[in-house]
Amino acid sequence: MPASVPLDPARFATLTDASQVARRLGFELEPFGPDTVAVRSVPALLAGRDPGLLVRDLADELLAAGMAGETPPDAARMPDAADRVFASLACHSARRKGDRLVPREQRALLDAVDAIPWAPTCPHGRPVFVPFGLAEIERRFGRR
Repeated sequence: MPASVPLDPARFATLTDASQVARRLGFELEPFGPDTVAVRSVPALLAGRDPGLLVRDLADELLAAGMAGETPPDAARMPDAADRVFASLACHSARRKGDRLVPREQRALLDAVDAIPWAPTCPHGRPVFVPFGLAEIERRFGRR
């Protein structure tokens, strides 16, 4: 069952203009009225996320990447733009401070971080790790 997502005019225009780009990225979208899109599918990696948030973020990222209005998409720019779009969507749909994780999810998250090339920041430049020296760890745990 498609999800209907109302959009502001700029986002609606971006997604309408970049429908082929969105399709190549794994989004199946159709206009559904003057300011709404029907979301028929999203990329498997983003399944289970709020389709409204994903589609709004997709429109914002396509606009920022300069991909709106390209028909057909420029194949030479597609990989870089796709990387930026997916990195941003993944970051926006990530777990946030205060989210509760069961031990299995905690372990899976740590294993996944260990499996990717190390980067000190997320795509938006925020740190993903903060180094602590032994003295700081001991202080925080009341050992010294």
